[in-house]
Amino acid sequence: MLARDVFPPTLALLTCVSIPGATQSSPDPTVPVIATHDNVRSAGRLDGGILELSLWAGIGGWQPEGPPLAAKRVAAFGETGGPLSIPSPLVRVPQGTAVHAIVRNTLASPLLLRGFCDRSSPCSPAIIAPGETRDLRFVSSEPGTFHYWADTHGSSLDDRDSTDSQLGGAIVVDPIGAKPSDRVFVLGLIDRPNAPGFPVTVINGRSWPLTERLQYAMGDTVRWRVVNLSNVAHPMHLHGFYFAVSSSGDGTGDTRHPARAVVTERIPPSGTREPTWVAERPGNWLFHCHMVDHHVLGAERVPNGQHPADGAALGMRGLVLGIRVAGSPPPSRQADRARRALQLIVSPDTRHGAVPSYRVDLVTGADPAPRVGVGAVPGPVMLLTRGEPVAVEVINRLDEPTAIHWHGIELESRFDGVPDLSGTQGSVTPAIKPGASFTALFTPPRAGTFIYHTHWHNRNQLSAGVYGPLIVLEPGQRYDPSRDHLVVLGLDGPYRRLPNEPFVVNGSTKPAPLELEAGVVHRLRLIGITADNPNLTVQLLGRFDPIQWTLVAKDGADVPVAERRVRPARQGVAVGETYDFELAPLEPAGLWLELRRGDGELLFQWPVRVKALVRED
Repeated sequence: MLARDVFPPTLALLTCVSIPGATQSSPDPTVPVIATHDNVRSAGRLDGGILELSLWAGIGGWQPEGPPLAAKRVAAFGETGGPLSIPSPLVRVPQGTAVHAIVRNTLASPLLLRGFCDRSSPCSPAIIAPGETRDLRFVSSEPGTFHYWADTHGSSLDDRDSTDSQLGGAIVVDPIGAKPSDRVFVLGLIDRPNAPGFPVTVINGRSWPLTERLQYAMGDTVRWRVVNLSNVAHPMHLHGFYFAVSSSGDGTGDTRHPARAVVTERIPPSGTREPTWVAERPGNWLFHCHMVDHHVLGAERVPNGQHPADGAALGMRGLVLGIRVAGSPPPSRQADRARRALQLIVSPDTRHGAVPSYRVDLVTGADPAPRVGVGAVPGPVMLLTRGEPVAVEVINRLDEPTAIHWHGIELESRFDGVPDLSGTQGSVTPAIKPGASFTALFTPPRAGTFIYHTHWHNRNQLSAGVYGPLIVLEPGQRYDPSRDHLVVLGLDGPYRRLPNEPFVVNGSTKPAPLELEAGVVHRLRLIGITADNPNLTVQLLGRFDPIQWTLVAKDGADVPVAERRVRPARQGVAVGETYDFELAPLEPAGLWLELRRGDGELLFQWPVRVKALVRED
């Protein structure tokens, strides 16, 4: 079946060149062409429990974004006798296999190769001099998802962002007797010399819209292995479904743990994960990095900074996979129930003067929707009830298109909010044009903490106000802001890259003190919806150290009771993640809620006042 038969026409025209294993032609005749591949074939020859593998490293021309752009001269590995490839050739073997690897270095610099070793003991890099061939042997004694990678300057994976940034591939060791039934995806990144700070990000060597289109049938159980060989963390978000993460590794080890249901998973540099999910709803979906710089087309590719005129989905690029689930949706059980009607209004705002800014208002037909701050950012708290059908009309009063994604909500594809992609053939979500509206119909199937935010591919819409908290309550439950506290980590201002993002907490650089009553249980809902930061840390401190809290939910999914334990009040929060904690301070005190970058830089200290419980006689 051709891509045009299952994806919107705008995208189908671009997917015709994305053939598994295909190479993109390089206009530079002085270097060999680098192929890309989809990690479906293991390299080498397996015979009698021994994998014979022969690799070479060299410089080639790579076109992750397609032939219109000049080929990038990068270092890569290839199988001997074949082309260089990105990612490096897949090494996949049964547990216990002895691997015999012959590696030749044709680069002008020494090559430090890591990962070709037995994971049951410490592993030192193999140093391969220019022109040298090394003979390497190890036993794949531990099952799991691993990787190998190399560089030419002897530092860490965190420092690779240029010529040697693509020297690496996946190693998968299958348990004895297992039949592989999963797909392997390697995440990569390289800086743009002509546009520093706007990197090229790739999955299996290609950048959207050239990435592979995945096709599944209703009811399929989908198993993936994701390997991050880039130098930054990626919060990977799956639209429309929860996925279970039961394995986490760092390339040297792979730890099995109780499955946790998430919609966004932060994968650090060198990290590995094994997501599993069930294709329960038909339509077109996305799996992508939630960092704006890693999935939104940058100004360096758009003439005059304007959005492409030939389809909103073309405003994406980078770490994005398209997913098609074939089948017919089951009959709706809510067809005869009246839907609660809401209006979400997106309007321009003048709080930043001549610089574009935005505000979101919510009309519920009843009491005004609560806000967590005193200004326009974040948008109002959208309060819904589990099992209650809603019709949310999104009204666009801007002079540019917009779209709203219901982050973490399980719903019909057409209402997921990705313009020109969400939905099915003949019924695809449109961009909401100026003066127009679009109504999303859904019935929240679970209670929890979620996010609504723009999915129009304009960085400023997210950074300057088009986002807000979405809370789904249990039937009969009421929202009590004196016990139920939102902490929204967001932005308010024109888009600026790290480390200069216009950070705000609940819409302010100096939010009013958070007040808690002693002796009662409080719920603290953390929402990360900054544009690009995958490494924020929130901690709730007493005089010197974190107090105690209990994690009760992640991304709106309840944590299993067995996993609910009291822990120090410190949590990493990436963009696109939500966390719910319970805490019960015992006595009046002064606390601080701190927000820091991953490197420890302090961004906020928010006073938290614990006051004595006022009892009514």
